[in-house]
Amino acid sequence: MSGMSPKENYLAAIRFADPERVPLGNEPIFHHLLFEGNFYMGDWTDSWRVRWEAGLEDTVPFPKGNPLPSFDQLDDYRFPDPDALVFTDELRHGLAQVDRGSMLVIGQLFYLLFERAWAIMGMDNFLAGLLTHPEEARSYLHGIASYARAVFDRYLELGVDGVTFSEDLGSQRALMISPQMFREFFLPEYEHCFENVLREGKLVLFHSCGCVDTIAGDLAGIGVSVLDPVQARANDLHKIKQYTLGRMALHGGIDTAVLAMGTPEEVQAEVIRVMEILKPGGGWVCAPDQAIPGIPDENMSALWETAREAGRYH
Repeated sequence: MSGMSPKENYLAAIRFADPERVPLGNEPIFHHLLFEGNFYMGDWTDSWRVRWEAGLEDTVPFPKGNPLPSFDQLDDYRFPDPDALVFTDELRHGLAQVDRGSMLVIGQLFYLLFERAWAIMGMDNFLAGLLTHPEEARSYLHGIASYARAVFDRYLELGVDGVTFSEDLGSQRALMISPQMFREFFLPEYEHCFENVLREGKLVLFHSCGCVDTIAGDLAGIGVSVLDPVQARANDLHKIKQYTLGRMALHGGIDTAVLAMGTPEEVQAEVIRVMEILKPGGGWVCAPDQAIPGIPDENMSALWETAREAGRYH
């Protein structure tokens, strides 16, 4: 019989301590908080004056209106107040009911820095502006990062165990900016965002889809706790493990294409394949590398059953 609870085992794994087994992504150990006013699953205009429109059912909306098309207009753009996000009575009640012995409370923020920056400006305008208006871009990014930092400070006041956010940085083949530009423009602002969270010993759960293996070591170097998800076909799993071992945990890695279209036997083989790469040394949470609808139940069962059997350290 296991001596560790799922929460204890998870924390031991992501801290490269002595977990009993590889944690599983379906273990119910998280209670997520999301201030009202940050995100809406539908058509809406947010406090940054970005117009969002929903597309396919059950998918997040996409920015269609860009209130700052050029850095030439930056002086006229006003950043929203992070204190305007609402901690509702419903959220307060839910937080009060959490069993902190078995669950981790995580404060959420949709659209952290890169995602927020291009949503406001449009992708082409923003990326071009990094080259044509570098000083304005730095000021702009620092303003967004300061907003995020203030939101995280509010979560810290509520006693969260960590924070998470959306921040997709990669395509299927590469970063959407060069690693050099990432280090010049973004890495210092991430440090600014996370400074108080890390000072208090809380978790930073960094969500980025796509190919991010070239900067995984940079994220580990500034104290990120977990990178989620690690997309199997977008990243070199051997390299990303090498760059992060002992410093930053990884979440994901099980190819969703195999889960969606393969047989249970192929799923089992995929889990074993990824186990051999990401399990050694700890620091891995076994989970699909994307959350998509329509995965057959028998394939999800094969994933979790195989992972429970093959994921034991003792």
